[in-house]
Amino acid sequence: MKTILVGLDFTKSSENTINYAIEVAKLTGSKILLFHVLTAPVVHTTSGLIFMDGNEFMKDAEKKMEALHKKMTIQYPKIKFNIELTYIGIKERVEKLVSKNKISIVILGLETKSKISQFLNGTTSLSLAGKIKCPIITVSEKYKQHALRKMIIAIDNKESISSGLSKRINTLVKYLKINVEYVHVKTESELELGNKNKHSFKVTNVKAQNFQEGLSQHAKKTKADMILLISNNYNAFHNLFIESHSKKMILASNIPVLSIHK
Repeated sequence: MKTILVGLDFTKSSENTINYAIEVAKLTGSKILLFHVLTAPVVHTTSGLIFMDGNEFMKDAEKKMEALHKKMTIQYPKIKFNIELTYIGIKERVEKLVSKNKISIVILGLETKSKISQFLNGTTSLSLAGKIKCPIITVSEKYKQHALRKMIIAIDNKESISSGLSKRINTLVKYLKINVEYVHVKTESELELGNKNKHSFKVTNVKAQNFQEGLSQHAKKTKADMILLISNNYNAFHNLFIESHSKKMILASNIPVLSIHK
């Protein structure tokens, strides 16, 4: 049985993420691992930061997770739920679980904040998207429809898709039982390239001022329920000072964004 890891932080965004994950689990026959990363409680004082004893903090989090587990098990008896709490960073723990074939997909929430604060402060969703060897679905707090009928797969006509990447995309499509459309966004800077398609499958060319606008408008027009992005694992300098297409799209999208590494 496939496993969906759902990252939680006990916010409204988490509630929406769980509800979305439940719909995915129903569709795919998967079980759900409710996952919470603990951070040591810190008190700010005039003399600096003081790290408090985390025992009570841990007990409180355990109670919350156990209560949530009980609630979900009663409410959705046909879905198997497990819980995990850890002080280990989510990236490191997820990578270990992936290496042992313990999880198939990660679903994380994205709280509604200003784009500036999101970019400066970062989020778990943005920091992980395309950086681990596991597909990640980022669900905006605003998205409540929770449908899985059609997915847009964003590609670049100038770049080929390796056989390995193609296989992973096909596996995801079968797992999610979703219809797909391959889309290339053609910005003004590349209009002179024409409609050349290096791929063996049909690609819809969309003209727009920028990548995010083109995908968002086409998704709305075709009533897509998800966008798949192929993320590049850029170096630290790039991640600090340049917003990638993936980051911008995750922040701008009104529908879930599925990220996979190249």
